[in-house]
Amino acid sequence: MEFPGPGIRSEPPLQPTLQLWPRRIVNPLSGAGESNLRPRAPKTPPDPVAPERGLLADVFSNPLDKRELFLVSLSLSKVGKRKIDQEGRVFQEKWERAYFFVEVQNIPTCLICKQSMSVSKEYNLRRHYQTNHSKHYDQYTERMRDEKLRELKKGLRKYLLGSSDLVSPERKQGLANASPREKAAVQPVEDVAGNLWEKLREKIRSFVAYSIAIDEITDINNTTQLAIFIRGVDENFDVSEELLDTVPMTGTKSANEIFLRVEKSLKKFNIDWAKLVSVASTGTPAMVDANDGLVTKLKSKVATVCKGSDLKSVCCIIHPESLCAQKLKMDHIMSVVVNAVNWICSRGLNHREFTTLLYELDSQYGSLLYYTEIKWLSRGLVLKRFFESLEEIDSFMSSRGKPLPQLSSADWIKDLAFLVDMTMHLNTLNLSLQGHSQIVTQMYDLIRAFLAKLCLWETHLARNNLAHFPTLKSVSRNESDGLNYIPNIVALKAEFQKRLSDFKLYERELTLFSSPFSVKIESVQEALQMEVIDLQCNTVLKTKYDKVGIPEFYKYLWSSYPKYRTHCAKILSMFGSTYVCEQLFSIMKLSKTEYCSQLKDSRWDSVLHIAT
Repeated sequence: MEFPGPGIRSEPPLQPTLQLWPRRIVNPLSGAGESNLRPRAPKTPPDPVAPERGLLADVFSNPLDKRELFLVSLSLSKVGKRKIDQEGRVFQEKWERAYFFVEVQNIPTCLICKQSMSVSKEYNLRRHYQTNHSKHYDQYTERMRDEKLRELKKGLRKYLLGSSDLVSPERKQGLANASPREKAAVQPVEDVAGNLWEKLREKIRSFVAYSIAIDEITDINNTTQLAIFIRGVDENFDVSEELLDTVPMTGTKSANEIFLRVEKSLKKFNIDWAKLVSVASTGTPAMVDANDGLVTKLKSKVATVCKGSDLKSVCCIIHPESLCAQKLKMDHIMSVVVNAVNWICSRGLNHREFTTLLYELDSQYGSLLYYTEIKWLSRGLVLKRFFESLEEIDSFMSSRGKPLPQLSSADWIKDLAFLVDMTMHLNTLNLSLQGHSQIVTQMYDLIRAFLAKLCLWETHLARNNLAHFPTLKSVSRNESDGLNYIPNIVALKAEFQKRLSDFKLYERELTLFSSPFSVKIESVQEALQMEVIDLQCNTVLKTKYDKVGIPEFYKYLWSSYPKYRTHCAKILSMFGSTYVCEQLFSIMKLSKTEYCSQLKDSRWDSVLHIAT
């Protein structure tokens, strides 16, 4: 039965709720009484049908005051709202032909653009179709629409069959007879990745010079993954740094096998070998062996394709964790720190009690950092916090029956203090070397600067000047304490000089790129000397160089310097480290878990390319 008021229906469950409201509303702030009520309009004669309408009819048949209407509407809103999942909407088959939609996992999905709707509502589907696709598909006849619908469904079913191996190969036959709603997750990823791969191909075709970075890691399936990155420069000096390929090394890991995989990856993108400038690697024997390493094979390949070309080889500039472990020789410090920190942090009760102790002692820190061997930066931070919480750690470990006698040794504490200072210096360097699109000359300058600092620190320690070792200075009580650590500095300096030996071979070329207006002509290659002289005498370009610096300056370099432009493009394309590979491996470890490790290699290429 209908009542006055638009869209109001009689619902028996609502009547008891509505009858709870009093006919007269009294403001509790002003006290009870008739004086608080607004004068009411005279009631109309009773309607003979009114008893059947109940309270709701009475409300809308009389001009009640607004407070009553508000309370009634508030009650209605609390019990009358419907949720989408309670509406029971069902996808109708006729919408497939009308709007090119199918239901995938109970979600309406457009067969044309793969966009999904939140609810099976014809209005939403029709609006999407009319907004995005009607202009093209409205002109189809009924027969053409049916053929197009079958074609779109067939394409959807095809990629679902291709992805059925992700779950279980034996289910593939069952999925062949299943509806498209069974599974649809891989195709959108492949569509995005396919677009990115095509853009990468376009970029590669525009490169005038490029370099590659190569590194390998073992994934959760114990399969060695070879990562190949490419860094290229086009004629406008725009730099692109992209993942080229990830290759599973299921067989041997010899230099010849790695070379064949790299060659296959370059061939897949039709990359010109003559434009290859340098290769960056981690310096393992399989990579840099002088007789049969990957770099040797790549140099031979480039020389065969382009006579006179000299492929540059760059080892990753620095791996701080290996430097600290091998050259500083502080294992007697790290073993104690790691065992203590992991014993405290890996046990919930110990960690909570230690945190409480730090709070009661008003310590600077609220807890210790958990040490991990993988993250180098964690080592410096763990050491620093460990040193600054020595008293609390000593007290806690002793109270738990695990005393550390080293914490009472003055010499051990001095070694710890020196290691804290040294790792913090290395952390600062490591952070400055990280990041995408780093220019090799800038990285070379950072390493040279750190080498100069090592020489300075060696001189200072010989004089017991601890100005750059604040932690060691805070515990030093002897004028000869600094002398004990000179051998560590000397060993570290020798390692850095060894790491820089590759760059020393190209120092003149790097200097010509970074300082074209101050380089001495005698140190420039004869083929470039005339253009460099013209460049150094050009006051307009000198002003632009001073204003924008490198690499922006080379975008303004005129075509009258073709040889010098080519030289600069080659230097700009060089990798200074394999940091991009290490960053990719971090992404892989986070995403390639045991739950999704069964993805095909081609699927992982798509996922990783999107992620990077």
